[in-house]
Amino acid sequence: MSRPDARTYDIARFGLSDMVRTTADLRRRAEEAPDFAAAVESLVRGLRDSFTDAAGAPVLPLVRLYTTRDHAELTPRQRAHVARHHGETDARCLVLAASAGELPAWNDPGTARWSRIIPVPSPSTLPMVAAMASRLGLAIDDVISGPLPGSGGFGVVHVPDALGSAFVPDQRFVVEHGIASVVGFGGVLPGGTAFCVLLFSRVAVPAETAEQFQAVSIGVRVGLLAHFRGDASLPAERDAVRAHLAVLEEASRRQATALEQAVARLRAEADLVDSLQVVGRRLTAQLDIDTLVQDATDAATKATGAAFGAFFYNLVNDYGESYTLFTLSGVPRSAFERFPMPRNTGVFAPTFKGVGTVRSADITADERYGHNPPYRGMPEGHLPVRSYLAVPVVSPSSGEVLGGFFFGHPEPGRFTGRHEALAEGIAGYSAIALDNARLFARQRTMATELARSMLPTIPETPGLRVLSRYLPAATGAEVGGDWFDVIALPVGRTAFVIGDVAGRGVAAAAVMGQIRTAVRSYALLDLPPSEVLRHASELAMATPDADFITCLYAVHDPADDTLAFAGAGHLPAVHLTPDGAARLIAETMGMPLGVGTVFTQRQVAFPPGSRLVLYTDGLVETRGGHLPDGVDALVRGLAEMPPDGSALDALIADLTGGRHEDDVAVLHVHHTGTHRRVATLPLTTDSAAAATARRFTAEHLAAWGLGPLVDRAVTIASELVTNAVRHTGRPTTLRLHADRSRLAMGVGDRDPTVPHPIPAAPTDEHHRGLHIVESFATRWGTRPTADGKVVWAEILLHRDHTLDETW
Repeated sequence: MSRPDARTYDIARFGLSDMVRTTADLRRRAEEAPDFAAAVESLVRGLRDSFTDAAGAPVLPLVRLYTTRDHAELTPRQRAHVARHHGETDARCLVLAASAGELPAWNDPGTARWSRIIPVPSPSTLPMVAAMASRLGLAIDDVISGPLPGSGGFGVVHVPDALGSAFVPDQRFVVEHGIASVVGFGGVLPGGTAFCVLLFSRVAVPAETAEQFQAVSIGVRVGLLAHFRGDASLPAERDAVRAHLAVLEEASRRQATALEQAVARLRAEADLVDSLQVVGRRLTAQLDIDTLVQDATDAATKATGAAFGAFFYNLVNDYGESYTLFTLSGVPRSAFERFPMPRNTGVFAPTFKGVGTVRSADITADERYGHNPPYRGMPEGHLPVRSYLAVPVVSPSSGEVLGGFFFGHPEPGRFTGRHEALAEGIAGYSAIALDNARLFARQRTMATELARSMLPTIPETPGLRVLSRYLPAATGAEVGGDWFDVIALPVGRTAFVIGDVAGRGVAAAAVMGQIRTAVRSYALLDLPPSEVLRHASELAMATPDADFITCLYAVHDPADDTLAFAGAGHLPAVHLTPDGAARLIAETMGMPLGVGTVFTQRQVAFPPGSRLVLYTDGLVETRGGHLPDGVDALVRGLAEMPPDGSALDALIADLTGGRHEDDVAVLHVHHTGTHRRVATLPLTTDSAAAATARRFTAEHLAAWGLGPLVDRAVTIASELVTNAVRHTGRPTTLRLHADRSRLAMGVGDRDPTVPHPIPAAPTDEHHRGLHIVESFATRWGTRPTADGKVVWAEILLHRDHTLDETW
């Protein structure tokens, strides 16, 4: 003989697996009993011992099992008792077959067992028993409306709240034993015999738990059928088995549905948690405030299921003044543009002051609503709001209220505690992200201002249109080492510089500043490009932290429209001819500054219509780090771009994808050929060279509209040519250059010796040439060339000197 299952169950959480085990346990108890009387006793004891509360304590103070008997089956004494107490009747009677637990007053221990016999159609039938009998089809009116599911003579009666219920007449028993709920179940046995079981529980029994006892009743019936032997019991057993299977299937279906719904809820919760983490990671990684606040508003509005959401946040401008901005989600911005900013009213104040979250199922019924004159509620035309949720955004570092989220829905009761928790979670991430973004913005502004303060002012360069761009890195808040420069040189020449110091931060900026100043200083000495880089490299070798510096230096000479250049490990420049053909120049021309000291110098023609583009690697470095691909894309883009540079910003945006990880510096030079006048005269060494130079100078200045300068210019030109012929004995070249600001004259020869003024006595007729040049010119000087030198002089033009640009 198998032993009954000694398992206990929490009746408030009685589930499908509990139902199956309890049913099997009770069936075995009944089947293994020696007779029917022993079976019902075992059943009530087993039921009372099987159910506990969450702490494991028994929760059924009383369990009763009733059966029915025909009037003819009663003993003479029992029939006499029925007649004496209920009148003459031959009705079927309910008999208390077994009881376990405390006895209520309506069945005191002194009453004879056989006296607990009640005719079924009797007013004295206990309401719970009557209800159960009705469920079993025993001809008693159903006293409970809305029967629970059941079929084939099986049913369940559930009294969820026993206190005050008409179905439990002995309220003293309910109070003394703390009865919370009553569950009744039963079935029909062969020969029309019925049984019903009543469970009185100290723990509230949910409806879904009560339904599980429909299967338990079938299991009890199957166990009791073991004591009804004969052909009559076989159909009943088959019916019981079929009913048992039907109930199990229905219960399994319901439990499976409930399980699926629970899994769906858990998955939804997990998705929300994951979403919150994703939102948090995205928000805290975002450093652009405009993008951050919009992302936060969209995420919070979606998470709360709001019809629309808004995020009002505070910023401080450069003057320390605070101002409020807002973003919207779910509705167009035009829906709120005509309304004023929210004020610290009774509804809004807790959010703007950071007091705490406000959640209302119907804000229009809130006692704080409607006390904000002149509107006394929502302004006319405002979107309808019933459900309301507002969460402050408070800085975790300073405790400052950074802003607040506000969510609305036209239907009441839409926001739950879960929505509130999600909104608060997103608000917390938003506060951290805003703190980070505001700090980054301040640091980035300082770094950008520092970088821009170190950039040069592009001088007006007649004949050349120069565009410059400097874009700090899209990420990071430290100043970079990129720089460019445009330097006006004597005789209308212009130097263009681009450079890059490796690294970021103060150290890189300091090195950049030193090297940039050095290059400018060497340039103003009018040294050739190769010599400028050599001197700068020697300085870099002696400069701490100057580990890797690249530079490209180019000089445009308008006298012969050439471009001389040299490179120190920098990316090649792009040279575009007047017909639009593009090519790279200064490729692999020397080691970086501080590494090498020999830099090759080259020269290309740079006539009107030509273009030169210098840049740093931030412009062309792709995400994969393939510089050649980026350079090729730059060359193609420049070839397609209008020469005036009007599409330069669009090209930069296209090459960088609108987001660059490194600084970007660009110089775009277009030779327009305007506002300049240039003339060149080769001269021999004969005695007429000076006269020829004077005549050439006078004729061109008169043609250029510079007649008032003829006397000074002719004197300077004569002295420069005379000195060159006298001291070198070699052919020379006179170059005249005029633009809106100056007239320049240069005499080139093939002698590298640098001339110097020599003091002359009053009676000395020689050594006066350079003194005369110095007195008539605004400034003069000399510069070396590849085959000699050029001695030059300049006269600055005054307002009354107007260059005739139509000549």
